[in-house]
Amino acid sequence: MKITLLASAFTLIATSSYAQVKTADEYCAKGGATPSLRQTIVVIDGSLAVADTPEGPDPQNLAWRKFSAQFFDANSQNIYQVMAPRERLTLAIANSDGSGLTSVFTGCVPTVSAQEAEKLNQDTTSLQRFFGNDWQSAQREAAEGFTRAATIALVEGLKRAKVGPTTSKQLFSHGALMQALNKAKGYSLASGLPRVVLYTDLSSSELPVADMTTSRRQGRVDAEAISLDLQRAEVDLFNPGPGVSDEQTEYLKAFFLAGKGKVETISSAGGSFAENKEPTKSAVYQGAISYGKGQYPVRMRLARDQNGSVVMSWMEEQSDRVHFSPFGGILNCENDSKCDFVGDRVFAQIWTDKPSPEPSCEGWMPFGGLRELSFTLDSDVLKGKISDGVCVINGMEDGVQFELRRVPNAVF
Repeated sequence: MKITLLASAFTLIATSSYAQVKTADEYCAKGGATPSLRQTIVVIDGSLAVADTPEGPDPQNLAWRKFSAQFFDANSQNIYQVMAPRERLTLAIANSDGSGLTSVFTGCVPTVSAQEAEKLNQDTTSLQRFFGNDWQSAQREAAEGFTRAATIALVEGLKRAKVGPTTSKQLFSHGALMQALNKAKGYSLASGLPRVVLYTDLSSSELPVADMTTSRRQGRVDAEAISLDLQRAEVDLFNPGPGVSDEQTEYLKAFFLAGKGKVETISSAGGSFAENKEPTKSAVYQGAISYGKGQYPVRMRLARDQNGSVVMSWMEEQSDRVHFSPFGGILNCENDSKCDFVGDRVFAQIWTDKPSPEPSCEGWMPFGGLRELSFTLDSDVLKGKISDGVCVINGMEDGVQFELRRVPNAVF
């Protein structure tokens, strides 16, 4: 089903009656398969929506509905560009008065990987194909049902959500979108590592007009002022309005980072994800990190894709306060349980207010601003060090040591 047909579907079902939050969980583990380790939460800014008319969809709603549809149009080949097989999708509208999210749909996309498709083809007989009992026919039927359910849910959800343009500009951090997201995130870590997709006109909010250093500093301050906590999510912003400046981009990156979110994409509404790396393995480790003679609790989420790239991974320690940072790099593995991590030489410098080739070594920065994260993984034990040739912590010029152990079935 193509996007153009979906627009017609919205018209046909504008008066349908459905449950408040439609759930399509039957595809998450169908046939004994496992769901994706990632989940995607698509949040539409309610200030961009208006109530539909009794005659059908209001034209003002077509743009955000088209954007949403790419995530649930399961018969389109484009679905593989944005969603992983059996990835959980949650659709929500951020109430325009900031009162929270109106969640309208959740379920796992009924698609399979290329490797799974190859195996299913091998197991399918010509007789099954002749009578239409093959897996591909069942797949198309499941995809149509999933798309129909999500489409109807969006129509019904719009009736319950509080929508409409705001009367005046507000600071981004205190605007209705961030208030709504902060009050009701709409996801649980038990459903997968979170990727939060926000569809909002950034020009409708007040973003700082300042130099890069001031913009980044203000971003951190604003996120801390509202106690934003996105639970270590990937954040992707899609903007149907005018583009933002480099300084405003840095503000947004610093704002979400301080709120435990890593911005991967800031794009126009018709743009694509900067990256779409699905985690195929994920584990949580916890233990202690040594600062001088003291030891402090530390926890790590370590996730990797099928090529060994580290994705959606974070490290957090608690000393004078909770300090945290995302990290990336490569896992070079002899086997599934014995690996060496090679970092991207960024680590805690992601926090700097003065991005440049030379690191900024400031006391407030998590992990002292150190860039070199390295560790070895041997079965359930992870041993590592954080160091830097320029930034050093007094008394620990050779780096900061830590040792962690895997926690089975933990979420973080």
